Formats: sequence, C-alpha cells, structure tokens
Amino acid sequence: MPSVGLDRLLKQLRIGLTNVSGYIPPGEVHGFIKGRDIATNAAQHLNQDVVLKVDLKDFFGAIDKSRLGGALESFEFDENCAKAVAGVTLIDETDRELAALAGRAGVCYTRYVDDLTFSGPRSLVHDDLLAAIETLLVRLSWSVNQGKTRFMRRGQPQYVTGLYVGDSAGPHIPRAMKRLLRREVYFASRFGVEDARTRSPTPIEADRLGGWVHYAAHVDPVFGQHLRSIWCQVASSRSEYRPSQAWDSLLDDIGFPDNL
Repeated sequence: MPSVGLDRLLKQLRIGLTNVSGYIPPGEVHGFIKGRDIATNAAQHLNQDVVLKVDLKDFFGAIDKSRLGGALESFEFDENCAKAVAGVTLIDETDRELAALAGRAGVCYTRYVDDLTFSGPRSLVHDDLLAAIETLLVRLSWSVNQGKTRFMRRGQPQYVTGLYVGDSAGPHIPRAMKRLLRREVYFASRFGVEDARTRSPTPIEADRLGGWVHYAAHVDPVFGQHLRSIWCQVASSRSEYRPSQAWDSLLDDIGFPDNL
C-alpha cells in the first residue's frame, strides 16, 4: 500500500498522463479502469463452450524501467520524462497484439491485470490457440504461469476473475460463497451482528462480512441486493456503525478484488 503522499502523487500523475497522452484503455482491459471491474470482465465470457485462463508469471516484476520507458516514448514522451515516471505506470502493446491474435482466431479475449481469459467454441479454443498465445507472450518478454493456466469446458465449473460464467444470464458469485453469506446474514439478523460471531459455525469478522455483502450486491445484484438490504438494517443497529455513502462508487473505482 502506498503512503498517503505517494497515493496522491500517483493519482495526479495518472490524470496528467491520461490527459497528455490521449491514451484510451483497450476494450479488452478491465482491471483498474473506471467503469470496468471483475464483473464486466467476466461478463464477456458467458455461456461459452470453452474458457481458457492464462496467468502471467511475476507480472509486476516483469515491468521494468526499460519496458516502461519504451512504452511511454511511443506516446512521444521525451526520454527524461519517461525516466521520471518509470516504475509507476505502464502502457504497452501486449494487449493490442493479444486482441489481434484473438480476432484472427475468432475468440473473445479480456485481461484483468495478469489474468488473461480467452473463450469461444471447442473448435477454436484448444491447445493450438494456447501455443500461439504462449509464443506471442514469450516474444514480448512475458512468462506464462503454467500452474495456473487451464481450460474450463462446458459442463465443468467455469470461473473468470472469481465469478461463475456458465450462465448466459450474467456472472454469479460461487454457490459456496452464497451459502456462507446467507447463513452469516441470517445469524446476524437473528442474534445481532456481534453476538452472531460467537454463535456462527464459520464466523466472519463483522466489517469483513459487510464488505463481502456489498461486493455480492455489486457483482451479482440478483442475489446480493436483497441480502445487502437486510445487512444494512441489521448493521445500522451497531453502536459503532458508521455507514458509508460511497460503497458502490468505491467498488466501481477499485474493481473490488475477489481474493480478499
């Protein structure tokens, strides 16, 4: 986590670089882009025959000053300016080349940070496509994390950025998480938020539970919005409870991570 001062500097730098460079994030990129998040990323791969997940190894570690400087100079930043901002942002051609490869192959492609996802019919998403993807990434100096790369076929669990995508109606949080949240909110509504922590067989710290409930309402509204209404009524009775008026906008801004 950056310090308050560094965080403010990075936000101002992002605004400045965006205005000066005219950079527009590719449509395939969903991580840390305003108006896009894990739900918009997952929604691109609904009800597909095959979903291919490709994970980049040591993603942030592979972004060095040379790679970043070259990327910034391609936007006509001079060498000194490129060096001044090296290490805090990245604009790269990798997404464009992957999108072009996916277009030629006739499949869908999205990226959320280091999580690359391709999907389409069985006849198009197969080992040859994976080999072409890996060849392209190696040429661009990226390494593939073989342990996290896998094909998810129809009839098997298909998850993209932690959300189930096997239903054409939209992304859903996993069933196990739904059961857990229903149970914990029920215990909280029956016994009170604090007392429920001692009665529940799987207690979740109250503020963290609140975060998960808001997350569920954001990424899976059909399931989560009713649950959030119940939670807010229960949580508001806590003497130390201070409701935030910015939950939805905060979740939109940060793309609430699915691995907390």
